[in-house]
Amino acid sequence: MFKLLFVYPVVALIIFWLASDTEVGASVYVLEDNYIKLEFPKESLRSADNPDPWYSLYWNAGSAREGLNKINDAVVK
Repeated sequence: MFKLLFVYPVVALIIFWLASDTEVGASVYVLEDNYIKLEFPKESLRSADNPDPWYSLYWNAGSAREGLNKINDAVVK
């Protein structure tokens, strides 16, 4: 059961990550400049007929901070 719930999902996540183009932007000075961009599959694995990624994810730390501030305001009030 441990394999089914932990090992297999971790292996699948690692394979998905290795088959993706990953770009990480990090800044020490400005939180809004921190981001993660992930596109699956890698550009080298895409066909010439359809160069668009099947799945694209963009996460910005600034948007996460806004969400955390809303939660914090709701809890404090």
